[in-house]
Amino acid sequence: MSIKKSMGQYFRMRQELADQGMEFLFKTPVTEDVNSIIYEGEVDEEDYITWKPVENTTSHDLNQLEENLEVVFHKTIIEYFNSYWFAELDGFLNDIYIKFEAVLPNFELNSFRRTIEGYKTNHNNRLENIPLGIEGNGLLVVIDNENGKVKLEDFERNSFEIISESIEALISKLRLKR
Repeated sequence: MSIKKSMGQYFRMRQELADQGMEFLFKTPVTEDVNSIIYEGEVDEEDYITWKPVENTTSHDLNQLEENLEVVFHKTIIEYFNSYWFAELDGFLNDIYIKFEAVLPNFELNSFRRTIEGYKTNHNNRLENIPLGIEGNGLLVVIDNENGKVKLEDFERNSFEIISESIEALISKLRLKR
């Protein structure tokens, strides 16, 4: 299964729950710099707006970012950024809460670049793993840049735990209820 198919399944599951009364699953704070292609309706009194996932039809070229960071991203990371535009992709893998990096039109690569630059600085100028999200207790969700496995990184303990063989496998197993 591809990442795009896993995301499609995930967003359909999210929509089913939203249709059952959990509308908040598609509410997000407004980000001024974001192209409004994913936003629907008007901003509410709490400055939230409804969003919808939009299949990405243009390819994000990550070559410049790779060149600047002196890294070649694992193909699944490139596929992740070229599948959908979305404000939130989160859920539970068993009892582990995972929140992935949003992919927003005109915005996502700047955030991703800053995250990776900080990560590289904190890891002796090396990018063996690429941060792509966060776990509920603050551990980083990273992608092994060699084999694409998804791991939880505990920076303070300098330890890694493999939680999935791939991004697509993890997304396909995410649930929004425990």
